[in-house]
Amino acid sequence: MLNNRIITFILVISIVCCSFVVFASERNTITTADQILKELYQKYITLKTGKNADYIPELAKVNPNYFGIAIVTVDGKIYSIGDVNVPFAIESISKPFVYALALQDNGEQFITDKIGLNATGHRFNSVPAIEEKPDHLQNPLVNAGAIQITSTIKGKTSADKWQRVLNLMQQLSDGKPFLGDAVYQSEMTTNQHNRAIAELLESYKMMHGNPLDAVDRYTKACSVMVTAKQLALMGATFANGGINPLTHQSIISRGYVRDALSIMVVNGLYENSGAWWWKVGLPAKSGVGGGIVAIIPAKMAIVVFSPPLDEAGNSVRGQAVIEEISHQWKLHLLS
Repeated sequence: MLNNRIITFILVISIVCCSFVVFASERNTITTADQILKELYQKYITLKTGKNADYIPELAKVNPNYFGIAIVTVDGKIYSIGDVNVPFAIESISKPFVYALALQDNGEQFITDKIGLNATGHRFNSVPAIEEKPDHLQNPLVNAGAIQITSTIKGKTSADKWQRVLNLMQQLSDGKPFLGDAVYQSEMTTNQHNRAIAELLESYKMMHGNPLDAVDRYTKACSVMVTAKQLALMGATFANGGINPLTHQSIISRGYVRDALSIMVVNGLYENSGAWWWKVGLPAKSGVGGGIVAIIPAKMAIVVFSPPLDEAGNSVRGQAVIEEISHQWKLHLLS
């Protein structure tokens, strides 16, 4: 009887000690993450290089001092600092998400054959990149490829097709991303270049449906408003194999998420993508609204919102912060 009591006492003490160790470990992780974000925020808030995208009037109006960092893990933990609840235009960060939906609608072979995969080495809105290749294929993350991708989204009407894209972004996040009408109207009055790209692709029989309708829906997708926290949740859903960490719903199949992450490696930061992969080693996508999301499969997503951009259209602070996090936490996928 005494031995049984001793054994029971030892088991209880062991369980209490293990629970304390786990709690202490989790608390230490939280402290470390919060401390690192605080240090990076204070370090880079003084970085003033770059400028807002001024070719879209509404983006030129955004406060260039906005700065927020958000991390969401695959088990739903959220770490953040700064302007993480300020809505901003998702812009080209919408492209990998729409690409995943197009893959789901059409299959990998169709999209690969019709859109292309390789980096262009040109700016995101380049026309020469289309003309210089005999097959004219681009990739889903430059404007030409993304407009093509948009034209393949299924639906009975244009409104149905657009609603499916918006629904996807909402399901990947917290249900609250919305169409920013002011940004959409601003882009529609200045998107002659994208309309020309769509008409050029149509002349090569590379569009599916009305080319100008595709441009309209593409522009709406770029005009969706998200916060850094919401975008980090979208990224964490991709990091979690297409399953939303908060709702636990499967939104996009794991295979199509893999395809989207692969193309983010190829061209997520446009002509700077090779240098980014070499230095940082994470699939990432930038947008001229000032956002950038980096995804660490099976772990987390990191988002930085800071409007001033470099010459390639990538957030200056965003790149610096994510590069430093990758180095400190040894996140490079080839490490």
